[in-house]
Amino acid sequence: MDFKVNDRGAKSNLLPLYLKNHSTGKVHSKFKNGLNVQFGNSLLYISCTGAPLSAFGLNIEEENLRMLLDSARIDDIVVNKGERLIFYSMHETINIDYKNAGQVDLRLPIIKCSSRGITNTKLYNFLAGIEFEKLIGIDLDERACRYIDLLLNSNKSDLKVNSDIIRFFTGRGKGLTPSGDDILLGFTLALTMFGKFDSWTTALEAGVTGNRTTMISVAYLSALLQGYASEHFIRLIKLIDDGDMDVIEEKVKEVQSFGHTSGNDALFGFFLGMKYLANH
Repeated sequence: MDFKVNDRGAKSNLLPLYLKNHSTGKVHSKFKNGLNVQFGNSLLYISCTGAPLSAFGLNIEEENLRMLLDSARIDDIVVNKGERLIFYSMHETINIDYKNAGQVDLRLPIIKCSSRGITNTKLYNFLAGIEFEKLIGIDLDERACRYIDLLLNSNKSDLKVNSDIIRFFTGRGKGLTPSGDDILLGFTLALTMFGKFDSWTTALEAGVTGNRTTMISVAYLSALLQGYASEHFIRLIKLIDDGDMDVIEEKVKEVQSFGHTSGNDALFGFFLGMKYLANH
């Protein structure tokens, strides 16, 4: 079975960097609306056109995605050859030619707003009005609140404290990307937009690993540390500088719809990151 992804399809501009050194992978995980292919320590997420593109994503037409999901099984071999993905399933071979898929720039955009101006932005004030404690996937008990206080107030050049914070959140909660990981992702996204926090990112690289959380969480944080984020986050970030309230509400809801609590977890972390920056 052969699929050609036309110009209505889309691929992240991080994808060629991931695939250039890998020829053989396997199906890592399957979901209702997509699947992950593992190449070495990297993932490729295949979903359908119209959905926000993953930081390491390829979107194909829904009809083709459904046929792929029906045929592919976990651990099926996948070969990357000449801008084609070849799935070797039990019953058939599926070729996905992604050469003509439109390439989407998912690098973090440069923003004009300074950290001093964060609290004056419409996006910050909109997020401040959300009751995240009712929406996120971890209970804000006394211990969790203590670590959230550390997120907001600790010195981010202190590697030991950073490692302690990251150890607490990594893998905490349920799901394919546990809530604690998503909070770290959102927090780090905010920090990355406004400067370099080398001790924080060093602690993340050491602390968020496959033996402490899911490979999917590791993949998203790894992409972020390389300067890439998923499309719905890129759209949100661009609203820091200028955004109509109706558009802000629309884009926030788009992020919130991601996963069971993942979107709200990441937004909560992003708000905490903006608050940290505003206070320091």
